[in-house]
Formats: sequence, C-alpha cells, structure tokens
Amino acid sequence: MNEADNTPDINTLITTIRALVGEVHPHWKNLHFTPDTRLEQELGLDSMSRIELCNRLESALGIKLDETVVAHVDTPQQLLDALREQKSAATSTDAIAAGSSASTSKELLMGSFGYPDTATAEPPGHTLFEWLYALYGWFVFFVLGTLTWVLVVLAPFASWRSKLAHWGARLFFLLTFTPFSVTGHENLDPDKTFIIAANHASYLDGFIVTAALDIPIHFIVKGELTRFLLVRLLLQRFGVVFVDRFNGNRGASDVLRITRKTEGGQTIVFFPEGTFTTFAGLQPFRMGAFVTAARARVPLVPVAIRGARTIIRGSDWFPQRGRIDVTVRPPIVPDGEGFQVALDLRDAARAEIASYCGEPDLVEAEYAAATDS
Repeated sequence: MNEADNTPDINTLITTIRALVGEVHPHWKNLHFTPDTRLEQELGLDSMSRIELCNRLESALGIKLDETVVAHVDTPQQLLDALREQKSAATSTDAIAAGSSASTSKELLMGSFGYPDTATAEPPGHTLFEWLYALYGWFVFFVLGTLTWVLVVLAPFASWRSKLAHWGARLFFLLTFTPFSVTGHENLDPDKTFIIAANHASYLDGFIVTAALDIPIHFIVKGELTRFLLVRLLLQRFGVVFVDRFNGNRGASDVLRITRKTEGGQTIVFFPEGTFTTFAGLQPFRMGAFVTAARARVPLVPVAIRGARTIIRGSDWFPQRGRIDVTVRPPIVPDGEGFQVALDLRDAARAEIASYCGEPDLVEAEYAAATDS
C-alpha cells in the first residue's frame, strides 16, 4: 500500500465507526451520524470501544494513535484530525482536547453513559408512618454502620472482614424489616474466581450484593471517595479497587490492573451500567467488566437485583418499605479474549439480568421507539 492509499479520510473513518457501532449496539447499526456526532454520548462508544476502534484503524491505515489522544477525541472529526496529525508527524494533542465541546474524560469502568436523570413530578407528602420508618431506618444504618466500621477496620484477617461485612449487611435488612431473598447462590463456587456483573438501581446495591454473596468479593469504587478519611479506611480494609472516573487516559490501564487482580484470584464486582437514575430501567452496559473477564479468561456471573429502586430512588434519601430479591445466574465462560468475545459476554449477561431485574430494558425500548417514529 502506498502513501496515498492509507491517507485518512472521513468516509473510511465513518465506515469503520459504523461497523463497530453495529457490533457494540446491534440495534444502532443503521444509525445516521455525522462527523460531529459524539462518539460516547450519541454512539455509545465508551473508552474501551474507542481503543478498539483505533486498533481497527491502525490495521486499516497503519496509523497508531497514543492512548492519551484516544481519550481526548470526542467526535469522528476530531479522530480524523488526530489521525491526520499523526500521519504528518505533528503530534500536538492539546488542540484536539481544546476543540472538544463536551466532557472528554469519560470513565471506562464506572461511566456516565446512559439516559439522563429526567425531572420527575413532585412526590406526594409522606405519612406519619413513613416518616417514622425512614427515621428508624437511618438510625439502624448509623448505629450498625458505626459498629461494622470499627469491627472491619480492627479485624486482622481479610476473611474476617468479609464475613463481618456480609453479616452486617444481612442484619441491616433484617432490622429494617426488609424481606430479602437470594436464589442461585449455588452458581458461585467460593474456591473459584469470577467477574460479577450486577444491575445498578440504588445506593443500596453495594450492601445488597455484600449481603447476598457469602464469598470474598472486591468492588470497583470511584476514586473520589479516597478524599474522605473514614470512608477510605473502611474501603481499603475491604480491599476495594479504586478507579479514576474522570481520567479517561487511565481507562485501559485500570482494566489491565483489575485483570491482574482477577488473574491473582480476586473476585471483582462490577456495576456495568456505571450509574443509576430515578426512573426505572436497565441502562446500556459499559465494556470494562466484560473486557476484564475475557482478558483474564474467568467466568462472568450475572446478578440481577430486584426492588432496590423502590426503597431508595435516585438521589431521594427518604427510604421506603420494600423487598429485595437477588438472582444469581450460572457463570458464562468466555470463549477467547478478543473484543468480540467481550461483546458476546456483555450481551449474554445483559439478557440474563434483564430477565430477572423486574425493570424495562431501556436499550430495547429506545430501539422500539426509534423504529416506530
């Protein structure tokens, strides 16, 4: 191939992007987009998907972009500019970052891609019984939380800390009169390593998973929490994995770090939606959990949480009565370690979780609305 044959052009770039979007989001394979369409917010290509896109462009054009540049580009046009600059050996990436009109540091593991938290009607006033229950619930949380914090921080062994967290979370739901059921726990062998992917509907989800799974687990936690000393001490004793949500440059390195922990025998819990909203529905899944499982060649276990959103909804800190049902589905074993394998894992896990979480699939709903319009 001569120099002119692999010169980057917008048509080649959009064709490559369209092919990848069709793999990541099959319902969107015929989606119309322009050079100014945003790769993440509008096309659903998170950090790992963009790295895969650049790998494909490298194969097609022989041009390799630096990971920092990949994190900064936000549109096909910016990506084309970066490819042309790389082609001409003008390696200035500041202009690319400055030209982005939207946030250019989206996170890979705990992303914000999905549906915005739309405005809702003003909730009706609460009854006296509801106020009494809410106050009682917060009292139980603070008392039990303080006791658990002290015991976990002082416990000398990781196995003790794991058990204390599990039974402390179970006791919390018992004392708040919250019916709590777990089915499929036999699908988790405590002597094996897994990646666990669970839907994310509430601030309670971490407590729910801890209460439901009586095995050593490690969560992915946003790095901002390290600013709070008491929280940081507790999370460090739990062995959580901190990631920087607002540094897109570290997306791939975070996955590599977590992959190594998984290969070392740690079972990691992901919430692949990355965030939760007030309204019900299963949001798009980001790729971090599935790329990690494929690279580490460990089974991925889908876990469906049902009922959490009715107890704590979005940013509303007023707890309501409700019940929690957790369904642990059989492990899905990755057949290889490539990006397509990760996509297959994501789709299989999403189908399992959508079947048991009791909420609508927003990806399917959006596709249906688009085809009807």
